[in-house]
Amino acid sequence: MYSRKIIDNTIFKIAIYIRLSREDGDDMESESVTNQRNLLIGYLKAQNLVAVDIYIDDGYTGTNFERPDFKRMLNDIKKGKINMVITKDLSRLGRDHIMTGYYVETYFPENDVRYIAVNDDIDTFYETSGSDMMPFKLSMNDMYAKDISKKVRSNLLQMKKDGKFCGSSAPYGYMRDPNNKHQLIPDPETAPVVKRIFDLYIAGYGSSQIAEVLTREELPTPIMYKYSGLKLNKFNHPEIWKHTSISNIIKNRVYIGDLIQHKFQKVNYKIKKRKSVPENEWCIKENAHEAIIDKKTFEIAQSIKDSSNNYNSKRRNVEYVLSDLVYCKDCGARMSISYDKKRDRITMNCNNYRKFSKYNICFSHYIDYTKLEKTIYDKLRNMANKYIEDKEEFENIIKSEYVDPRQDKLKKIEELNYKIETLKRKQDFLYDDKFKNIINIETYTRLFNTTEEEIKTINKKLEILKNEISSIEEDSNGYVEYLEIINKFLNMENPTKEIINKLIDTIYVTKDKKLEIYYRIKKSKVLV
Repeated sequence: MYSRKIIDNTIFKIAIYIRLSREDGDDMESESVTNQRNLLIGYLKAQNLVAVDIYIDDGYTGTNFERPDFKRMLNDIKKGKINMVITKDLSRLGRDHIMTGYYVETYFPENDVRYIAVNDDIDTFYETSGSDMMPFKLSMNDMYAKDISKKVRSNLLQMKKDGKFCGSSAPYGYMRDPNNKHQLIPDPETAPVVKRIFDLYIAGYGSSQIAEVLTREELPTPIMYKYSGLKLNKFNHPEIWKHTSISNIIKNRVYIGDLIQHKFQKVNYKIKKRKSVPENEWCIKENAHEAIIDKKTFEIAQSIKDSSNNYNSKRRNVEYVLSDLVYCKDCGARMSISYDKKRDRITMNCNNYRKFSKYNICFSHYIDYTKLEKTIYDKLRNMANKYIEDKEEFENIIKSEYVDPRQDKLKKIEELNYKIETLKRKQDFLYDDKFKNIINIETYTRLFNTTEEEIKTINKKLEILKNEISSIEEDSNGYVEYLEIINKFLNMENPTKEIINKLIDTIYVTKDKKLEIYYRIKKSKVLV
């Protein structure tokens, strides 16, 4: 239900939005979900308004908008269920000044949504003092998040250098000390399994054999210890030990008491993506905790592992044209390529069957890769010749299915241009704030230069996108492009992976070795 209070013939369907994140340095008590809810409901009652729904993102940073309930709210806005959003203050909506500004100044107005930030005196239906200060508040919220992130990263790095464990979960075989969450101690349930893995490996068992032994004994896997519920369901057969898990355990120095951290770090405070850290910058602390495996045993295991890594150099870097296109029809897994030594030939089989055949998962889809490649090439040539002979039919097909590749890039350009406009407005407000002595010259210079650097970065991105669009415009005729691809294919004795990927979308193999080929040029299925 919602209030019947009307302004300009508008019936308001109100969303209360609440966000809380320790990562942003929020005061968890004063900003608690309960306090935010009580404040906003009290505000609405005073205005004789009632909320349609409450959207809560507890534990999600304000520096990006990849939040489940925020997305749910946007979806309800699109459906017309919501036309007013209310938050405790602007920082609850977000701390990224560009994207928060985008939602308040562009997205909400375009979708006829009224936005209110109670404590900041912002109401997009009226001219308020808070609205005049919004660009400055957005900038300060962003800077606050950046400053908190910088302090947190600095503190974490120092803790890692001091040999304190800072991971999200303890490595398999260990648990956090109940009296000190930054100290690892052997887990009485899993440490014996780690010892057994090393004993079996030194006794001559391979990683796959050890994985089979542990699976047969139904011992919980590292994935099962680390995840539960819906997160566990995302993994493919988490109850089965993988040979890669065994290999990772065997080579991990954590089991001799050494702690190696800071191997990866976030790109910046707004992006969750992580990048590798150079090895000379890793935080390594020897004898940081009690060892499960003695160093002599560990060294023996490493010598066995090094001697077993004998790859055929001739086969290591071979590029198989169909490697990323072939899938099992029955379970959807990719068909993996391997070398059959007995018959001296390259084969493909269902990846799930190859890994888990001992546990009756899927069926054998064993197929000769060379024969498969020849069959696919023959089918492609037949199809290509058909289209070459009947160009009019081919042109109609392409025109009906052609999607302008510039569309996404043009949308990104529009978003980047908006960001530049926002940043320039921010610079104007900064100048006004300096003129009115709201901020000093030092703060003005620092904020202005930071904003100028952001504008330069965005302009570089714009230049790249515009160049990419120009190159697309030079050859934007889908019919001509595909015709060229077909001609290239017909003139090639050994087609390249790039050409094949432009012609074929997916190939499925059934358990009785039948093929289903889906072409990119014509979205049709061909049975072979």
